[in-house]
Amino acid sequence: MAIATIRRLAADIMNVGENKVRIAPDNVKEAEGALTRADVRGLIDKGIITRLKPQGRASTRKKERRSVGKRRGIMIPPKVAWMMKVRAQRRLLRAISSDGALKKGTKRSVYGKVKSGIFRNKKAMLSYLKDNGFVAKDYEPKKPVFQKKAGKPGTPPKQKPVPAGSVQNRAGAAQQKQPAMQNKAAPAQQQKPAVVARPAAAPQQKPEQKKGESR
Repeated sequence: MAIATIRRLAADIMNVGENKVRIAPDNVKEAEGALTRADVRGLIDKGIITRLKPQGRASTRKKERRSVGKRRGIMIPPKVAWMMKVRAQRRLLRAISSDGALKKGTKRSVYGKVKSGIFRNKKAMLSYLKDNGFVAKDYEPKKPVFQKKAGKPGTPPKQKPVPAGSVQNRAGAAQQKQPAMQNKAAPAQQQKPAVVARPAAAPQQKPEQKKGESR
């Protein structure tokens, strides 16, 4: 059998391409003596015909490392991350201008730079303003003060639940027991009302029956 036919049959048996089939050069004459598919299987079992190892690629390994299971951190969409960054920078610019630390006529230009995405974060924007003389170098923005939202008028303020084993809970339970004990002692001290005897009812008389009437 021709070598090309043996290679084709071996590729079909091993389920690989013909270029991946390798025939040992020392046993080429023995391989040419194969006449059937079973003979080719025998040559594969002996190790005369082998298949080459798959050639790997570094790009496929990089893709495997970038899969979802290897990622860390919160997965924020790009647009949401952009909105968070720009809004924070605009908020800082508004606070600086309201303090009067920013020079007049520079707010609009800085606002455009924020919109274009030049600054990576608020710290980079503040350093840019200090380096270019828009803000004093010793200027530090005030930290925002958190204020609780006022509830609707007429609604009582929410109280935090007290843990079961806390000292406050024990004191509240003791205060609740004292009025309960006083209420129990109060009826014992009060005098019971006198029982008034009701007059006995008069016996009812049965009407007399006339003669000849059936009962």
